Amino acid sequence: MNRERDYTTLEILSIAIQSEIEAAKLYGYMKEMTDNSVLKEKFDFLIAQENKHEQILKDAYEKQFPEIELKKPLSSPVPLVDEIISQSPSLKDLFEVAMKAEKRAESFYNDLAKRTSNPGSKSLLLYMAKMEHSHFVLLEIDYEQMEMGKDIEADDFMMGQRLMNLGP
Repeated sequence: MNRERDYTTLEILSIAIQSEIEAAKLYGYMKEMTDNSVLKEKFDFLIAQENKHEQILKDAYEKQFPEIELKKPLSSPVPLVDEIISQSPSLKDLFEVAMKAEKRAESFYNDLAKRTSNPGSKSLLLYMAKMEHSHFVLLEIDYEQMEMGKDIEADDFMMGQRLMNLGP
């Protein structure tokens, strides 16, 4: 996390909620870029995860700030998907962006967990950090498969067209 300044709890939650919204939007865009059914299912899973995280964070926000309307943060360390998409990136580029965003989110939550003394907040933040890490790993696996199979169609690779028998 960028430590240029400390964020208030209200800012942290609104940034985190916006981050989850942007991640779901990115995965939706990536899903539309592929015809591969396996990748589409993975993106559906990631979208559902990000939506669930958004709701968890909104619930925490409403519990801590019941009188304050949730607003989109004025500034955020999280890149906005519309800005990224406006550059017409390839699916591979978007995988790279998504992996960086998941790593950044993991660091964001871990850093906050280290700085809080509230056990409930610490538990939530560590949970979120671990979930972001798991998203990174899922993306990394497919990214590496894409890299290894550059010369073949993704659908062929995912269906095992280039697998060989290595033993009994």
